[in-house]
Amino acid sequence: MASLRNVAAPYWAEFIGTLLLTLIGLGATTQSLTSSHKTDALSSSAAWGTAVTLGIWVSEHVSGGHINPAITIARFLFSNFSLRQVVGYIAAQTLGAFTGALLVWLNFASSLGELKHKGGVHPASRAFITANDTWPGLVNEITATFVFVIAVFAISDQTSNAKNIAPLALGLAFTGASLAVSSPLALALNPARDFGPRVFAALTYGLDVFADHSFYFWVPIAGPIIGAILGAFVYEWLVKRDAEYHHSLEDGN
Repeated sequence: MASLRNVAAPYWAEFIGTLLLTLIGLGATTQSLTSSHKTDALSSSAAWGTAVTLGIWVSEHVSGGHINPAITIARFLFSNFSLRQVVGYIAAQTLGAFTGALLVWLNFASSLGELKHKGGVHPASRAFITANDTWPGLVNEITATFVFVIAVFAISDQTSNAKNIAPLALGLAFTGASLAVSSPLALALNPARDFGPRVFAALTYGLDVFADHSFYFWVPIAGPIIGAILGAFVYEWLVKRDAEYHHSLEDGN
């Protein structure tokens, strides 16, 4: 019988991996927000790509390194990932993202406190949440996550030559996907990355963060999930199956 520690290990790995992801990514975002030197799209995307790499490196050998509810759902639908673990993984990821936001706030509370609140959403909350116009934001989230998840499934495939450097390759893939369709107020590509910190921002700066930009909060939840399902479908049913067919022809089967 597996010990409680062994049973809990994948969930702890997802919690810690997502915590690192948000701590590094949101830390870079917060530095830009509170500094006179604003970060460009390349620097922001590279910071989040680095965060993805480290988060996956820490968790991959224990939990598979999902650190993203959209990836977990796509794995459940296309990779025989256990339904029993889906809810636990998503809860661990969201709590990890919330905790990452808390740690960022503890490090930057003084600087964030200097931002002047002139009504509406507190400007400090921008360190933790994403925002855009609803439909352009939804298209951005679906498109970028679609590209990233194709890379996730391709790189993690047992036949992939990049499997041994998967965390680094996935960090580069995330950077590229983010750069390709980056919005002025950032992308999530990960429901936990926005929802966990958004809950923290709501507790710290007010519930207006959920009404911001016409209740935009649902977009970085739905968009990445839709994009991940589409990306996983394209890889598993079009790319991979076509490749397996051609390999069988080459083998004379």
